[in-house]
Parts: sequence; C-alpha cells; structure tokens
Amino acid sequence: MSYLDPVRLHFAGQFQADPSTVNNTTSYYNNRTFAEQYKKNGGAWNPEGSGAWRFVDCRVTRVCYADGTSTTDPAVDPVVGMRIMDANKRVAGKLVDLDPQQQMVSQIWCLLVRLTDGTVDYFAAPFETAAFCDLWQRAMVPGRPKQQPLSAIYQSVLTPITWGDTSQSRFLRELRAAATDDLLSIKFNVDGYDRDSTIPTFTLGRMVGSIGPATAAEPHHFVLGRHLGGTDFHMNFMPCVVDRKAKLLTADFGNAIATHKPGGAIMNIGAIAVGIIDNNSGRFNAIGTLSSYDAPGWYESTAGVQAFPLSDAALAALATNPVAVAINGQPFLQENVDGLFVRADAFVYRLSPGDTAEVQLYATQYGELQDGAPIVVNFDPSQLQGSTTGKPPVATPASAITGFDPNTPIIASNGRAVLSLKASDPKNPRGYVDGQVYGVRPLPQAVAQNAPGSWINPADFVSLLVWNAFDDTEAPTWYGNMQPIFTQYGHLYPLMDKLIDLTSYEAVAAHTEILTFVFSLPESDPNSMPVTRDLSPAKRAAILHWLKTPGPDGKPLLGTPPPEAAAAPMALEAPVADEATPPPRNDLFRMKSGIEGD
Repeated sequence: MSYLDPVRLHFAGQFQADPSTVNNTTSYYNNRTFAEQYKKNGGAWNPEGSGAWRFVDCRVTRVCYADGTSTTDPAVDPVVGMRIMDANKRVAGKLVDLDPQQQMVSQIWCLLVRLTDGTVDYFAAPFETAAFCDLWQRAMVPGRPKQQPLSAIYQSVLTPITWGDTSQSRFLRELRAAATDDLLSIKFNVDGYDRDSTIPTFTLGRMVGSIGPATAAEPHHFVLGRHLGGTDFHMNFMPCVVDRKAKLLTADFGNAIATHKPGGAIMNIGAIAVGIIDNNSGRFNAIGTLSSYDAPGWYESTAGVQAFPLSDAALAALATNPVAVAINGQPFLQENVDGLFVRADAFVYRLSPGDTAEVQLYATQYGELQDGAPIVVNFDPSQLQGSTTGKPPVATPASAITGFDPNTPIIASNGRAVLSLKASDPKNPRGYVDGQVYGVRPLPQAVAQNAPGSWINPADFVSLLVWNAFDDTEAPTWYGNMQPIFTQYGHLYPLMDKLIDLTSYEAVAAHTEILTFVFSLPESDPNSMPVTRDLSPAKRAAILHWLKTPGPDGKPLLGTPPPEAAAAPMALEAPVADEATPPPRNDLFRMKSGIEGD
C-alpha cells in the first residue's frame, strides 16, 4: 500500500518555498570577510527569505475507489474540490538545506497536512520530515527569466491522523478503513519554481500529488515496488507496483515525462507503453498504453498515475522479467539488471561526534523483498557541491564516517538491512563552515560491479552532515565562543535584522527570554531556532547555558574582548556561489565516480 493504492486522491495547485539564500555560498560563512552588501546583492536571490514552506490553493482533482473506479465530480463525492492545506493555527512548515555544499536534499520540516472544505477538517496529520529526490531538468525550453527548469518529488507519510466526519464521502470511508496503521502515504511533484522577485509568482511553483493509505511494514519515503531507470533525457526515474490480487500494474509517470517549459504542459514524446522485457529474447511485450498524457488537465487530474490490467500470462512473466516503458515501441526505462533495487528509506542525517545513524535499507528483486541480498556500500561524494575551485573540501577526512567495508557486502534478511554509520570528529576541515558533509551509496552487488544493463539513480544515496566537536569545558562568554556563532547567523539570515541584531551583544542580551525559548524548542517545532536546523546540539546547549547564566549585571557573560584587529583593511574573499545544479542529463545514469572509495 502507498499513494499508488487503488484508494487514493490526486490534488493540484501551487507551493511556496521561501528559503533564505545568503547561506547558499560557503564564503559568506567567513565572519572575517563578510560584507553587508552580501545581504542584498551579493548573489543571493532571496536574502530575506523566511524559510517557510506551504501549500497554495491546492485542491483535490480526483478520488479513486477500491474497486478501481474514480470520479472528478464533487456531486458524486464531496472530497473532489476540497483543499489540501497546511496549518491554520500555527506557523508554516520550513524548508531546510542540509548544508551549503549539499543543497540537493532540501527537507520539509514541521508541515501539517489537512483535507478541508475551508470550515471543517476531514483529516489532518503531521508530515514526517522528508527531503526531495529524483531531481532532473524536466523543462525542454527556458521559461521566464529565473524560472527553475528542474523538477523533483517529495514522498513521506502523514501520522498520527486526526479524522473528522467521514460519513458523507465514500472515498473517505474507504481511505479510513484502509489506513489501519494510522498512516497515510503522500507524494507530490514540484516544478516551475519562480525566483524572479519582480513578479507576483516569486517563490511559487507548481505542485501535483497523491495521497493514499500506508502500512507500518513499508518504507516511508519511497514505494516498495518496482523502479525504472534509463538514459533518455525525455524521461526520468519512476516507480510502479504490481497488485497480484487485483491483477493491476499501477505506474507513476508524475515526475517522469518532460514538459515544454517550466511548470508547463506535458510534452508529447510519442506513444508511451508499459510492458515486460523477456529476459530470454530481449523482446518488449506491451501490456498497455498511457492514455492522453499530453491532454489539457490530464496531469492535474491523475498526478501522472495510471493502472494497467494484467493477464494471467503477464502476471506470471512479471515474476522473473523486468517492467519497462517504451516510446514508439522502443524501451527507454526499465528495471535494473536482474530486477535488483536497493535504497535507504530516510537518507539525510545530522550527526554529532559519537552519534550513529541507523540507516534502514531495503533490497528487492522484481518488486519483492529479496532475502540474502548482498548490498555493497561505498563513499560517493559525486553529488555534493564541492568540486569547484575556491570551495572548501567535502567528504574528507573519510575516517570521520565508519561502519562499512566496501569489500564486504551487507546481507539483507528478508529484504531488510541496517547500515550503522558512526560519526567521529572531522576536526574542522572546512574552517568557517561547521563540520563536514559526506555521501554514502548502497547498491545491489551486481550494480556496484557494473553488470551489463545496470544503471544508477544519482539520488539514491545517503547524505550526512557531521558536526565538529565543540569545546564547552569553560563557561561560555560572548567574546569567548558565543560571538562567532551569533554573528554568523546574523550574517546569513538577514530577516533576523528586523527582530534582533544577532551580531550585537547588547541586542542579544536584551532578548534573552525569547531567545532562550526558541533555542529550547525541539527541531520538530516550527518555531525552533535556527530555522535551518544546522546548529549542532553541543553549540545549542552552550548557547542555552550562556543565556540562562547571567553575570552580576544580570546579562549573559561578556568575557574579554579579543585584541584589536590589524589596522590594514582586510581584502574580501571572492564569493563562490554554491547553489546546487544537477549534472548534465546524459551523465546522470552512469555516474559511478567515487564509488571505489574516498
């Protein structure tokens, strides 16, 4: 079960993502060379971003029932036309990058998802923190200036669920009955994002998605099914599931087909068919065609999801042969070699020295959990933004992450394995940027060994931020160790200037009560500070100790000012933009650089 279950709804509308972007450039983290101009015109396209993430005018376009029927008519089911909204009694969710040198796993935190008619909520539940994945350049031609040509997906679960009155909707009754583990699955595609601050759609983009039931036995952030990849730039990675009882193959093309322009119409790339490749003959046998996918409203009404009936012969063939997608009869996407697939469920981690990330891995073959599956794990920094001259180094020292041996596969039991990644102090390899970022990629052994016909999805890897050890043996003081932390945040998040000047001791000392409150909130609270969730627990504890331990004057301890800086002016470091850009499309699928180790 997942958002691809027969019982599901589809919705469409817009989203707003309002990140602060001064922190996209690593050189801006250097307090010694930071210039005030960087807060305005130093390359940051949204310097006063609030970090908010929210739904904007998203409405249910279709509901689907357990018997395979569906409706787009609100007279048949009142859920059609209802809104998918975020919180109405607290602040919005937050969009958070992992690190300035890993911006390709931006996470949504603290989001509440509601189905509502504007007066009554029919269900509401927190969205489990999730990062986007399967990023690709979807638009074939440019849109407006600064309009993003990229597309990506978010998939997560909603839990615990608060249900309203479901009696008046057949769909809600079926959905509630199917959600026996108090879980709903949600997935949405985002594209057409606008970064032009001179127009009304600034910080808005298109969203199309689906919600269905989930079970506790499934991963939360991807479909436990069959996953297709390939090398054609008109199509992207996509999942499908086989329901043997219902004799259906349900495929999700929502983030898989190119568009004419950012946020625009789906491009007609030819006759698209789903089928099976016979492993013996290599022949593609179609089981059905994708209907009217370039028709107006098709994408919004279906979220790109279509179910294909299966014959008994097709069901038998699917047990040992790969699913494929063909364009005009020629296969372009298909399952990996021997139907093998491995992925981590949660794939973004923040670790202090001594912490261990218990990464849950799933291994499947032809869509079924594979017992005894060998999984090869390697360092892979290829998707981190650290290769450009002038940026701090990434993924070094490799010794700061342990817990796997590239020469010794992990063996999955009933398709599941735990990868225990232990962090130690990276010892400040990036200077003014706290900690270090790493990429770790689990793969089926055959794929790691470059078996013919294998491919790699660049998004299927684990990103880790390991903070530096922080010396808190002495009582914290402003000039001792608080000033560098507060000053850096004051530089990187100009929106705070309207509330508190974080670079000023007097301003901070005058607001100890509110600062103590927001720094004490858990990261799961939307008001937690900092919004970016990039403050190490050790530094947070030191800040709270400092704020709560006033000196004789009733203010936090000031300490001894450092010696005066040299009289000669310091040359500013040339900024190097770090905004994430995916690799060229033709390189995405065979990207194995770095897999042999750091």
